[in-house]
Amino acid sequence: MTALATHRRLRAFARPLLSALLAVVGISFPVAVFASGYNGHYRSVPVIGGGEGNVKSQDIEPIENLGQTVPPDLSFLDGNGKPVRIGDLLGHGKPILVTLGYFRCPMLCNLVHEGLGKGLKKAGLSLGRDFLGLAVSIDPSDDPKSANTNQGRLLRHLGESRTSDWPFVLTPKGETAPDGSSGPARKLADSVGFRYIYDEESKQFAHAAVAFVLTPEGKISRYLYGVDFEPRDLRFALVEASGGRVGTTLDRVLLSCFKYDPMTHKYTPFAFGFVRIGAFLSFAALASLLAVLWRRELQLRRQRRTA
Repeated sequence: MTALATHRRLRAFARPLLSALLAVVGISFPVAVFASGYNGHYRSVPVIGGGEGNVKSQDIEPIENLGQTVPPDLSFLDGNGKPVRIGDLLGHGKPILVTLGYFRCPMLCNLVHEGLGKGLKKAGLSLGRDFLGLAVSIDPSDDPKSANTNQGRLLRHLGESRTSDWPFVLTPKGETAPDGSSGPARKLADSVGFRYIYDEESKQFAHAAVAFVLTPEGKISRYLYGVDFEPRDLRFALVEASGGRVGTTLDRVLLSCFKYDPMTHKYTPFAFGFVRIGAFLSFAALASLLAVLWRRELQLRRQRRTA
């Protein structure tokens, strides 16, 4: 084989690699530019429910206590009368999704649980294996029947049946004031910054539509607002809270390209993350190209020596 023929073969072999390298660079930078200018049209104000006509929204807007640990010794009862202690859900290596509301709520609380169930089902994470759940009633008048009814509805949306992995719990009788202003539910609400007010006129509770994501150790990791939860946001929030113990390697790579935006309460594209991934892929493609060319050059030199 002549040197000219070898050179032509090298060019033919390298051309697709160079094209791939240029494609990686060409894709990563436009994506980064798009990400840096992203302006989502998501709801940025929590949905308020229950007696909102007599309560100002700023009086019940959640106070985000990110990084704080919920009290592990708070104890409740599930719909079957079984004690459920916050600490029993911790230390299993799984993040916990927590909601506070009331089970006789005419609409909002049901919508929150419906949104979580449908979103989590689409997110591809499994209750019990990847995460745990906890729904806490702030209403002393809620009863075991309403707890079990609401739990069954959520599990149907989620496509799950294990009630022990997402208990719906009540405050034991006699441990709270009639308006829910004391007791373990109030202590949990105070720890996560969930504010609510009982409206005497409507006999309902005014509160925000929000879900709380806890780390396996019980630290508050993320607040998710609204009644319609994006599967991507739910998955990212749980992967993030678990410290990478939940989800796949791809989830962790994608999470580096998205950043939680406190203004929109959503995970939005992160410019530097895309640039970083693009740079890594570009380097890998370039290194592969150089390795191939180096090997071809060695083969060419051996052929010349034996000629």
